[in-house]
Amino acid sequence: MFDFIKDLDEYFCEKYANYDKLCVLNGYKMPIMHASEVRADGRTYAYTLPSSTMRLSKQEKKDELLKALKEQMFDKTFSFSFRPLRFFAGWKNKCSKYGFVKIGRLTMAKYNTTLEKAGEELDVAPEIWKKICKGKFLPTKNVLYSLALTAHMSIDDLKNLLAICGYELDFTVEKDVVMSYLISEKVFNVEMVKAALAEYKVDNLFIKNAD
Repeated sequence: MFDFIKDLDEYFCEKYANYDKLCVLNGYKMPIMHASEVRADGRTYAYTLPSSTMRLSKQEKKDELLKALKEQMFDKTFSFSFRPLRFFAGWKNKCSKYGFVKIGRLTMAKYNTTLEKAGEELDVAPEIWKKICKGKFLPTKNVLYSLALTAHMSIDDLKNLLAICGYELDFTVEKDVVMSYLISEKVFNVEMVKAALAEYKVDNLFIKNAD
């Protein structure tokens, strides 16, 4: 196993926020979420601890719990490469300075490539990618993740493109936590990416030779 997987595991325990899944793991200890304190005025004040108190990183047996969680994982995220747009939405996406086409081109220029060229690294049909570049289609979240990995994008640029297309990083989804780690930590080595995807059973990406 790659050494960085241990670091990924720590990150995952710190960030993963699907409490419905965590709470039903065998051995998970539900933390006390309500507390009280006596303040300077002599009164007792009750308060609720933040939901992050329930994360795996706070559990004494987090390694065992994470192992059990991994055994249950499977990727059920959307696997299509594009989202069709109606006429007005397509026109706005193509012509607006805040649309994916213009922001996507500016973003790719930062990495010394073009939007069209970046698509050659993806396992997306050329005719589909051409329509994405022309603003007729929007890329799906999985395509944006694939683009971020193959173009070696920063996490801020990824978040920006996600927001433009109506998405966001969702730490209740295993894939989003793994993608956030890989891109934040600049883990772009192909074999390391493959290892991380396999470890967390992440699928439905559009990276050539990712299997």
